[in-house]
Amino acid sequence: MVLAVLAVMSAISRFGVLCATAWLAACGTEVSTRLDLQEPSSPEQPGGASRPDDAPDGTDGSAPGASSALRLRVPDGERVTLDRLLVTSDAPAVLDVESATGPTITLATDGAALASAVALDEGGEVLDASTGTAGCSLPIPGEERVLVVPDAYPSIQGAIDAAAYGDTVFVQPGEYHEHLRLRSGVKLVGAGATRTVLDGQGVGENLIDYTGAQNAVVRGFTLRNVGSAGDCSRDVLGCSGNWYSAAVYADGHSGDNWEACERPSLLLAQNIIEGNEIGVMLYFHALAVVRNNVFIGNKHGFVGSHLQDHAVVAQNVFYENREHAIAADAAELDVLNNVIIANGAALEQEHVQRGRVRCNVLFANERLGNVIVPGQDGNIDADPILADLLAGDFHLSAGSPALTAGCLGEDGAEHVAAGAHGGALGAW
Repeated sequence: MVLAVLAVMSAISRFGVLCATAWLAACGTEVSTRLDLQEPSSPEQPGGASRPDDAPDGTDGSAPGASSALRLRVPDGERVTLDRLLVTSDAPAVLDVESATGPTITLATDGAALASAVALDEGGEVLDASTGTAGCSLPIPGEERVLVVPDAYPSIQGAIDAAAYGDTVFVQPGEYHEHLRLRSGVKLVGAGATRTVLDGQGVGENLIDYTGAQNAVVRGFTLRNVGSAGDCSRDVLGCSGNWYSAAVYADGHSGDNWEACERPSLLLAQNIIEGNEIGVMLYFHALAVVRNNVFIGNKHGFVGSHLQDHAVVAQNVFYENREHAIAADAAELDVLNNVIIANGAALEQEHVQRGRVRCNVLFANERLGNVIVPGQDGNIDADPILADLLAGDFHLSAGSPALTAGCLGEDGAEHVAAGAHGGALGAW
């Protein structure tokens, strides 16, 4: 029993979800990090957390003391790296990095159309993450638990359904064949993208659906083999988003139309998204921060369908996506610090667009699309000199122009490596 406990604790620690005095419950089902002294949150109903159906009029149904600030929990007194991203409606997305001290880090979201923050230890392991928007309350999590699959829960969905706001579902190495529905405030963490695989087996069904879920996290997986959902796949922007299937999907409608604080929101980071009809599909008012992933061999990498809202695609590699690396219509889409290589089209957008496209590295794409202009806004056309494409190693080699092509800060004056292994979240 002691050896089993130590093995689980060691595995979880290596992937950044064990932060303090961890213990295994007597039945071996859950790990508690005891980061706060508050009572644990009660599991919420599937879907959104901001305003449950039974919330009284004039309330948002969140925990006492909830606010629109982002809150990160880290070991008490530990100095951590804080990776922040802020999007406002009238300015480009701003990436910034600073240091902070635990146990609780609070970041205001005033004026933010979309905000995300990630705390990392000195080795680059993720300790906590949060995503939100101004004016929308986020519950204050209670005592965090780590629900381990398959040791404690035989299915990933079973663990997600048992999780409370602020909990982590940790999936051990292996190949899994589930189609998942995320819940608000739950962090879904794999044991590393090359070791934990969620395989759609060619079925035209969404692999991970975060419709109705706010402040969710998905990281550390390979997400692959989602097939076509029907004839609309011939034109990825021709039909409404719910006519397609993708490895990661969300529909931003709520009720008859949409409510600002019921928009789904997700941090998608440190994943390999491979061999799908569509890698990521955001429909209508679905918010997402897509950071430090590798999109490889999909028909379409990232798609914003009639998005009409904010998303950020930053620090990713897009390689050999047959028709599009990125495609969007009616989106407020910020695209920055990506490496975009050998795709059908680098970036194509239709209809009214907002957001900025800057500091990307492009090379050997069949066409650039109708948005990116090399030589403008820090975008360059150059061989990024990756370590070993054939072996799937997308790290940058010495001398790569992408090592200083990315931009940080409000004025973009500070440089960072572009691509999936650049920036604070690049150590994976």
